[in-house]
Amino acid sequence: MQTDTIPRLVISLLAMGIVGCASGPVIGRVSVAGQEAAPLTMSWESGLFGGSGTMAAVMPDGERFSGTYTVVKKGMSRGRIDPAWEGAEPADARGEIDDSMWGAARDRGAFVSAHLNKAIATLKGDRGSTMLCRFSLEAAEAGMRGGGAGSCQTSKGAKISAKF
Repeated sequence: MQTDTIPRLVISLLAMGIVGCASGPVIGRVSVAGQEAAPLTMSWESGLFGGSGTMAAVMPDGERFSGTYTVVKKGMSRGRIDPAWEGAEPADARGEIDDSMWGAARDRGAFVSAHLNKAIATLKGDRGSTMLCRFSLEAAEAGMRGGGAGSCQTSKGAKISAKF
């Protein structure tokens, strides 16, 4: 009986590795008023099945951001949308992030329709800044590993264009 269990366990673990967890770089450019555009170091790592995961970024000034992303799906629960997208975080966290991102999910139904099969991310900086990102996915069912492009904004006024 035990000799049959080990091969099944190995096959199950291999299948889980194929289905989940991918990672990759994001090629980005940061624009700040009055400064030349500069490159941004950014990366993502998906969780199991690719519908959500983590992201990290380092701004040209050295501020480090980390946070999570999720792919917007029909019927997703309110808890899956970060409070910043609902405008429910303190006003000082918003800074210069515009209404196209900050508070865009106040009307959850309209937000889900407008962002269906897109990835949204909320990252927090080690100097107190907030970054919100929105990505159009080339293959929504593949999540971030299918590639895509989008934009981010920080509470300090930086605008970021990104491709992965």
